[in-house]
Amino acid sequence: MNMKRLLLLCFLTLATASIKAQDLQGLLAKINAYQDVHPIEKLYLHIDKRTYTAGESIWFKTYTTVGVDNLLSNISNIAYVELISPKEDVVSSIRIPIITGFGIGDITLADTLIEGTYRIRAYTNWMRNDSAIYFFNENIQVSNGRLDNVLSRSYLDNNNYTIQLQDIQGDPLTAETIRYEIISPTGKNLKRGRVKTDDQGQLEIPFKDEYTESKLLISFSNKAKAQVKKIFKLPKATVLKNNIQFFPEGGNLLVGSVNKIAIKTLKPDGLGIASQTIMLTATGDTAATIKTNTLGMGSVPLFIPSTEPMVAYTTFDDGTTVKTELPKPVISGYNIQMNNGNSDKLFAQVGVSPDKQDGSEIYFVAQYMGNVYYASKQPASKPELIFSVPKTDLPNGIITISILNSTLEPVIERPVFIYNEKKALPLTANIDTPTSTKRKKITVSLETGNPSDSIRNSILSASVVNSSKLKDSSNVASNILSSLLMSADIKGYIETPGYYFDGEIKINDIDNLLLTQGWRKIDITPSFGISDPIFPPEKSISIKGQARKLGRKAPAPKANMVLVPTHNFMEFIDTVANEEGYFEFNNLFFPDSIKFLVTAKDEKGRNNIDIIVPEETSPSIGPNKNAPGEQNNVNATFVDELIHSKKYFSGLEAQGLMEKSIAIQEVIVTAQRPRHKASERSANLNGPGNADQVISAEDLETCTTLEMCLNGRLMGVMFRNGIPYTTRGGGEMQVILDGMYVENDMLSMINPMDVQSVEVLRNVNYTAIYGSYGGNGLIIITSKSGADAMRSNYTPKGIATVQPKGFHIQKTFYKPLYEPNSETTLNQDLRTTIHWEPNIVTDEHGKAAFDFYTSDEAGKYLITIEGLDFNGRLGRQTLTVDVQ
Repeated sequence: MNMKRLLLLCFLTLATASIKAQDLQGLLAKINAYQDVHPIEKLYLHIDKRTYTAGESIWFKTYTTVGVDNLLSNISNIAYVELISPKEDVVSSIRIPIITGFGIGDITLADTLIEGTYRIRAYTNWMRNDSAIYFFNENIQVSNGRLDNVLSRSYLDNNNYTIQLQDIQGDPLTAETIRYEIISPTGKNLKRGRVKTDDQGQLEIPFKDEYTESKLLISFSNKAKAQVKKIFKLPKATVLKNNIQFFPEGGNLLVGSVNKIAIKTLKPDGLGIASQTIMLTATGDTAATIKTNTLGMGSVPLFIPSTEPMVAYTTFDDGTTVKTELPKPVISGYNIQMNNGNSDKLFAQVGVSPDKQDGSEIYFVAQYMGNVYYASKQPASKPELIFSVPKTDLPNGIITISILNSTLEPVIERPVFIYNEKKALPLTANIDTPTSTKRKKITVSLETGNPSDSIRNSILSASVVNSSKLKDSSNVASNILSSLLMSADIKGYIETPGYYFDGEIKINDIDNLLLTQGWRKIDITPSFGISDPIFPPEKSISIKGQARKLGRKAPAPKANMVLVPTHNFMEFIDTVANEEGYFEFNNLFFPDSIKFLVTAKDEKGRNNIDIIVPEETSPSIGPNKNAPGEQNNVNATFVDELIHSKKYFSGLEAQGLMEKSIAIQEVIVTAQRPRHKASERSANLNGPGNADQVISAEDLETCTTLEMCLNGRLMGVMFRNGIPYTTRGGGEMQVILDGMYVENDMLSMINPMDVQSVEVLRNVNYTAIYGSYGGNGLIIITSKSGADAMRSNYTPKGIATVQPKGFHIQKTFYKPLYEPNSETTLNQDLRTTIHWEPNIVTDEHGKAAFDFYTSDEAGKYLITIEGLDFNGRLGRQTLTVDVQ
């Protein structure tokens, strides 16, 4: 009997172990299946520099990769790059093609930009299936010496926010009326008013607690009488203090065990500050001391003897001190200590409280966003469990160590940074001379890969800047290594990300960063329901919508749809809507500002169809994850660059290579609208007012019907039964109402009081753009309130006008050649971005080269080369040239 019980117990034990193993394998299978359907796409922009002034261009190259291995992405063929202003507005948005993971573009900074911290946001449509926090986000500083020319200094002084204004020469703007407005983070107007500057150019605005983290907008006239606007980010609090945060490794301080605890010390603006912290037990004994790095982060092992509270005394680098209490220890649970110091293996020591030492299985999983690289298990039968994983099995970048209990619930999650030099791209860069003189040619030679590599081709980009003319420090700015290996997988603001990859990789500092703000992107135990993503990957531009029966929501199945570009009516495309009326024109490739006509006919050839083409949507603009890096008073901070750029632009203007900026003074218009002026909202493809004849709203005030108003008043037009005909050939003219092609007999249905303007196009120089639709001329009608007033009385049948965003037309970087008889030279060469080379491809031997000419200014020229190969290996190299 005892033997039978023993055999039964053994059977149950083995069966339970088998079920648990199957459960783990089932979980891992679900994770991998989810990863197959939802691969994670990442995007990095190599930008030529980080500080600009209005009138310059931002030059960039996109690198789009997949997963932690950073293989070139073939998911998306389109990327969106946006420039977001300090007012949280998108001031520029472009769509660029991505070919095998790469794209090239540029953004011109308009003269009218407000000075301040802008951010560049870049993403693909596929990336929108995850949180927008995964998008590429980078702060840049933009000064304005084109129309602004005012320096500011702002600070919180007791109960007032003080601003001092002066021109570039340092003279104060005295007795200037300043209009101001305070906007809360939610967009609510908190205060509005006017104030005058004193004889020092200074103004004071009373500061209240409710104004914290709001934005202050001011507007005034500079000495050239041009209207200037500035924006200031107000402080987080009226009383500004440093603070300290505690982060136990694994989440808990476990009693009776050694725990690692990390700290982060911050200034009120959210930037790190160096400090020293002493931790004391409940009896007053020193338990540990932590001295942080310059970014305010550090960690130390700490034994927790009991649940009694422990305190810490912190002294910051500015001399201030603070007393805080450590997180409360727990007597039940788990903790972890990771050891990343071994070059071959990654070790994890899991602490188990006595009540959890029941022999149940503890699982160790090394994964990245659901892609599992290693899994093992041990019974929880002792206080400390040791797990290890060979590093050769792990990719470069941030992976997550997940500790699961016997029910496969995560009890600890710990991000860890792995870096194996053998998995990095070997990149060697050499210059033909370490020193040079002005206007001399410099050649840079590149070599990638190792002789043993089967494929040595790499895709690179290079920027050359005169770092002596730039105030920002490029060695701490983000780069391809910090972005794709670190920043893309960490939540929140990372101060000076390039610091961790400047010279040798700072593994310990990265580990402290992960301890204080590391996170996981995917929960390892969700119900992995595999469903179609909301945002499909974009392979090309597409125009899609629905054909509906006229005046109804019912679909028009099998409607014959035609897409016609207005710049060339012969390049039309046709398709057939499905049973639900949905249609799509894809595989489109066209530049921005192209308008299209979409026409529809049902299966019987009738056009009694409404065409619905939804407007394209963009991701909402959320809080800036890099908000601590935002700056006020950018003009003053970068005044030397601003003055330098004014000289440079002046030379370009004199040479005809740049348009002069025109300061337009703000005026209040009191006169009536001039007669015969077309509406600014006119859909005229030639531009509002570019017509043979324009009839304004004032001309239509005394008429009963629009046909009556126009009959006999339009030159070269005659009416028969309410239909307009051209006197040149007698054909029926096309009528366009608020951009919609409508039937030409509807003029009698339009109330003339609703019309803002009527434009007549008869000559070929105006009608040619409309192709066959303009053969007999056109009458373009613009309503006073858009299309709303008249569309209630008339619905255009079977035709619609759309203008989707096309691809950005890439500019060519101007490259002067200082050779005899060369035409591409500058009379006064004061460039800060000396050269931009976005499309470098090394050959089968891994070699490539490019060259550039130095400018008229001496300094230290910084050459930055970045890129990757087809195996996802990342490379970065910097060189300097001393120009005498």
